[in-house]
Amino acid sequence: MTANYRIDKSRVHITGISMGGYGAYTAALDHPDKIAAIVPLCGGVNDSDTNRICTLKDIPILTYHGTADKEISTHETKRIADFLNKCEGNIIFQRIAGEGHGIQYLYETEYWICEWLLMKRKSL
Repeated sequence: MTANYRIDKSRVHITGISMGGYGAYTAALDHPDKIAAIVPLCGGVNDSDTNRICTLKDIPILTYHGTADKEISTHETKRIADFLNKCEGNIIFQRIAGEGHGIQYLYETEYWICEWLLMKRKSL
């Protein structure tokens, strides 16, 4: 995309919900040098990727997960936060009490998510 469109390469941000949240983490794990920040909602990483989580330590992460999520356990996000806290990563983990899996409304109701993203830049 950066070859075909005018994209500020210092502000490549990824967000996604559910499997898209997994995708946000995976893309950041695979390309940490290109990602300025991620906002995964109720996502996680595959067990085979847990040994790479500290690769994300320099990428700002803002993540949300509903405590009543029956599709993807909050344990998935918690284990990422725990790993990142051990390696002094930059993660903000927000648990939403009583919420289930459908938390995509946050993109519309929590305007500060976009403001937070726009403040994050990657040094090139």
